[in-house]
Amino acid sequence: MSIEASVTERAGDSTTVTPYSLFSSDNPGAMITSVMLTGENYNEWSLEMLNALSAKKKKGFIDGSIAKPSTAGADLESWISVNSMVVGWLRTSITPRVRSTVSFIDNAHDLWENLKKRFSVGNKVRVHHLRTQIAASRQDGQSVIDYYGRLAKMWDELYIYKPIPPCSCGAAETMSKDREEEKVHQFIMGLDESRYSNLINSVIDTDPCPSLEQVYARAIREEQRLSQTRDHHQQDAVGFVTRRDSPQLTMNEPREFAGDSSTQVLRQRDRLLCSHCGRSGHDKNFCWQITGYPDWWKERNARSGGRGAGRGGRGGRGGVVADRGRAVVNIANATSPNASVFPELTPEQW
Repeated sequence: MSIEASVTERAGDSTTVTPYSLFSSDNPGAMITSVMLTGENYNEWSLEMLNALSAKKKKGFIDGSIAKPSTAGADLESWISVNSMVVGWLRTSITPRVRSTVSFIDNAHDLWENLKKRFSVGNKVRVHHLRTQIAASRQDGQSVIDYYGRLAKMWDELYIYKPIPPCSCGAAETMSKDREEEKVHQFIMGLDESRYSNLINSVIDTDPCPSLEQVYARAIREEQRLSQTRDHHQQDAVGFVTRRDSPQLTMNEPREFAGDSSTQVLRQRDRLLCSHCGRSGHDKNFCWQITGYPDWWKERNARSGGRGAGRGGRGGRGGVVADRGRAVVNIANATSPNASVFPELTPEQW
């Protein structure tokens, strides 16, 4: 679009945005990009700046396509106004340390070229460094999003230096497909093999090679599946520990009587019913009519009038298994030497 056409269009329709359009929100000190030139990030900064200026239709002022009018008049005044605005945007997007080393140049195109010559490192050394970084990139426990973002940033910078040449013979499309496949393999090579081996093998065996977007989406789904599986296993482990540590009403684990409240133990014990003697408070496995009465029980009953003294186990098993009862009681007494294993138990319950 010529300067004359731009000015005419602006005059004919005030709502049409042209390279010469300026708005009340525009000022030379405004930051039109979130990336500032630090000296080491020229390529990232230049991409962001080109995008911002293109959105405002001001790109022609830095690439030289909108030249300064040679004659005085309204066109020259409009060009000077917009050019000064672009110069202000460029200088504002440079860090103070770097800006202090940049000579003041009042032409946007000349300033752009000066910055490009000083800070651009578009050479073989940078290309080699980027390729080395890409080849060495590994996920190393990062999320798929973070790992992919790190690779994508290096790909973008690399392809600024190594763009696909335009052509009409179809070779550009072939080169683009080859580059896409190369990026797919670079991406899966860096994934954590211990977690994504199935995905990696699946992509390698697929012909034709899936697109990078498809592989990325599959990696995200696999990451979510692994995360859900890990959470489920953690919940199972917590449940196992809870059940493992819950009090069990057994006589061979004296820690239960030492650590749990008597109320909780009694509540659980009252729910038991012996299928052998019919009494509550214990089950068949710990019925003393089967296992044999311990010595302390005989002594206790002798002091209380002889009730229950001398009762042994049925079928001659009392003498054989009495030691078991004594061993259990000894364990309980070791925990509470001044009390019986079940101090609250009545003779009727046994």
